[in-house]
This record gives sequence, structure tokens and C-alpha cells, in this order.
Amino acid sequence: MMKHILAAVLTVASLTAICQPKKGPKMAPVTAEGYYVSAKGDTVRGVIQVNPEDPTELYRQFNFGKAGGKLMPINGKKAKAYGYDNHHFIVYNLDGEDIFIERLATGRLNLFEYKHDGKIDGNAAIVSDYFAQDTRAEGEDLGLKEIKKFSTKFYKKDLKNYMKDQPTIWNDLDKFTFDLKTVIAAFNEFNKYYVITAD
Repeated sequence: MMKHILAAVLTVASLTAICQPKKGPKMAPVTAEGYYVSAKGDTVRGVIQVNPEDPTELYRQFNFGKAGGKLMPINGKKAKAYGYDNHHFIVYNLDGEDIFIERLATGRLNLFEYKHDGKIDGNAAIVSDYFAQDTRAEGEDLGLKEIKKFSTKFYKKDLKNYMKDQPTIWNDLDKFTFDLKTVIAAFNEFNKYYVITAD
């Protein structure tokens, strides 16, 4: 009888241990020196966590603190921009929500990326949306001064008005395949023609 009770207790204990939810190991925060621009316009320097559990978190909020101190979450209501290493983000209101978009090219034409959870071919995935801005747009093209999302399907058509002052660069873009590196290179090449130099 005692053997049966002991076996039952061991079985229940084993099943309880096996059925416990398994929490994977949590990575220690990796930080890099960075900054953020507060809603009031002050630049605050410190460290930013660059390895959140969810890689899309950097586009909704970031964890900021002093070196060796506690990291605190900062969202688009508290910061207008932030950056670390070669990554620079600005706040953007997308459908009533303040998000951060990463600047991929800077100059007369700015190119931005926003990563978020979505679906690709019906499967859960991290999806990127891209935005363009012409900082010197005027006249009938004044609307291009606003940051606007463009489609990766018909991106060449969407970017035509942005690049019309340099048609050769626009013509070199592949009509059918969106390649981010090629688009960044095209924006950077376009911007070389509009660099302001001191005389």
C-alpha cells in the first residue's frame, strides 16, 4: 500500500513539474550610447537597449537610462526622436498612434522604415512599411513635403514624383522588384546633387 501511495505522489509531482509553463531564458539587455529628444526639445544622453525581446518594439518605444542604471521605457509621447550607433528614429503619427520610424536616407529626400508584426503569405512575420519625404518640395508638389507611405509593389511609380528632378536615377530602379539596398542607394545618389556646401 505504501508503495502505491509513494508511486502516486511521485507521478503527480512529475506531471506537475512537466506541465509548468516553460519560460525561455531572458537575454540580458545590451545597450549602446544614445540620445533622445524630449517633447520639449531637450537632448538627453544616456544608453538605449538595442536588443529588446520583440525587435519591433524599437518602433513603438525604447528603453533608456544612464549607464549602469535602470532602463525606463520611453514612447512617442515623451520623445520626438532618438538614436544610437547609426540608427536614428523620429516620431510619426500613423493612424492616430505615435510610432517611431527609422531614417534610412537623409538629405533633400528622406527615406524611412517602420517594422511591425504582420503577415507574409498568410504566415506571421515582421513586415516593413516605407515612407518618403521631399524636404524641398514646393508649388504643385508641396504635398511631397509630408512624410508619406509608399507601396513596395508599385514603388517605382510612387517614387516618380520624388525623383523627377533626376530622372536617370529613377529610370535605374527595377520596375518589378523592390530591393531596399538599391532604393537606399538611389536616395543617397539623388541627395548628392543637393548637398549644401559652405563657400
